[in-house]
Amino acid sequence: MKIGVLGPGAVGGLLAALLCRSGNQVCCFGRELAVESIQRRGIRVQSAVFGAFDAHPMASMSASSPVDVVFIAVKASALEVALGSISAAIGDETAIVPLLNGIGHRERIRDVLGLRVVVGTIGAVEVTLGDNRDVLHRSSMIPHMELASDGDVSPDVVSAIASTVRRAGLSVTIGANENEVIWKKLVRLSAIATLTTYMQSPVGAVRTNQQSRDMLAAVVGELSQVAQSQGVRLFESDVMHQIDGLPETLTTSMQRDVGAGRPSEIESILGEPLRLGQSLGLPVPAMERCYSFIKARVSA
Repeated sequence: MKIGVLGPGAVGGLLAALLCRSGNQVCCFGRELAVESIQRRGIRVQSAVFGAFDAHPMASMSASSPVDVVFIAVKASALEVALGSISAAIGDETAIVPLLNGIGHRERIRDVLGLRVVVGTIGAVEVTLGDNRDVLHRSSMIPHMELASDGDVSPDVVSAIASTVRRAGLSVTIGANENEVIWKKLVRLSAIATLTTYMQSPVGAVRTNQQSRDMLAAVVGELSQVAQSQGVRLFESDVMHQIDGLPETLTTSMQRDVGAGRPSEIESILGEPLRLGQSLGLPVPAMERCYSFIKARVSA
């Protein structure tokens, strides 16, 4: 496949490197610093799962010709500007796979790029960028991608994308529908991102402190109600079991970004689900408390 990766940061860089290593023609689209680094030295990966290797995809600040599939791996705060840089990559048969956390992205992507969206999530991956933009993949688990399209793209195309990603080394499942794929990850992710940011502590410390664990469980319960309003039934006990299985030292990108004073994904991960719950008249006091506290910290 000819594959574009918009946003070759930590997650996007790992995905681009793995897809390139497995024989695909990959081009990364990103900001000048990232593009210059990839053009000069490629992407260097250090991974507990995939080992240490270098990959050499192409890189450009904007697209010049259509690709078969483009993975969107930018953060929510950069999405609006980034979409304009890949319009030339979107042909009549191009599949667009947003991997952003939270909600609200697929609608905007369809508005700008058209109705060729395959909603995706990627999980079981703790990855950061090192000082030289090396991709540091610390997780001991194989990253897992979920995909679904509610009709924009044929099942055969979704299956072809899944097969390509599997050959690159990730595990992949195809969900029943887009909402299921989004909310299955979002309830867990939003809860741990919210509480690790609220406490500025790794997930292990959040779980073992009774006060923060109670807040974590309350947020999971409220998010599960919002998910159910969108046709996705989740059991709170199952989500808490998943969270209890995460590594003690796990931190989240929202936690790190807020702690460093950088733009974060708080609106798409917590703010939008909170406002959706409020608009439906659902009681979401734990989410409201955490959101207000974190926003005050960001504004301070």
